[in-house]
Amino acid sequence: MRRNRNYAYCCGAGGGVKSAFPELALEIAEDRIREAEDTGAEYLTTTCPFYLNNLQQAANEINSKLKVVDLLELFNRAI
Repeated sequence: MRRNRNYAYCCGAGGGVKSAFPELALEIAEDRIREAEDTGAEYLTTTCPFYLNNLQQAANEINSKLKVVDLLELFNRAI
């Protein structure tokens, strides 16, 4: 993804943002979903339950085909 490592961008759900500003959190997550789609990836993984929920909601909101999964779930599928 364009923004990664030291320049990684939050999904918008952390730090209470999702509770205080749900529309902003969803908008940020939608940007991240589109950024992930631009890579051609089929999956977007995370280990954060807040990210997982917010990114799944955003993917559904914009009708993305991207599958948002917990990293451990993806690992479990692979073994």
